[in-house]
Amino acid sequence: MTEQRSAPRFRWRATPLTVGIVLAAGGAATRPFSWPATAMVAVAALGALVLAFRGRSERPPCTTRLRRGVAVWSMLLGAVLAWEVYALLRQPALNQPSDEHPTLSTLLDPALEQWPLRLAGWLVWLGAGCRLVSR
Repeated sequence: MTEQRSAPRFRWRATPLTVGIVLAAGGAATRPFSWPATAMVAVAALGALVLAFRGRSERPPCTTRLRRGVAVWSMLLGAVLAWEVYALLRQPALNQPSDEHPTLSTLLDPALEQWPLRLAGWLVWLGAGCRLVSR
């Protein structure tokens, strides 16, 4: 009797890098301040939530240095978020940028007009977010 060997089956597994590149390419292809762009950001946020809640459950030791760092970064994040919300609410419409009260995305939009730069911006944004939630 001869042995028959079956060909090894290729199992495709989506890696975070592959998903990130596809998401960045899709996001870079959308028009800024449009509903498809908002949907792409929502998909990235949902992915970040999944990664964050799937992460380690052990807590680092709470030191004075850690508490100070968390306090400083929380204040900086709060200041940036307050500026964003204020600027967003002062716009004529939620999807129409204002020159008098620019948001961060409005300020970055001229630098990210070209598709390769938009792709690079999405990749940097997704990479930074992934690094933050996977630690």
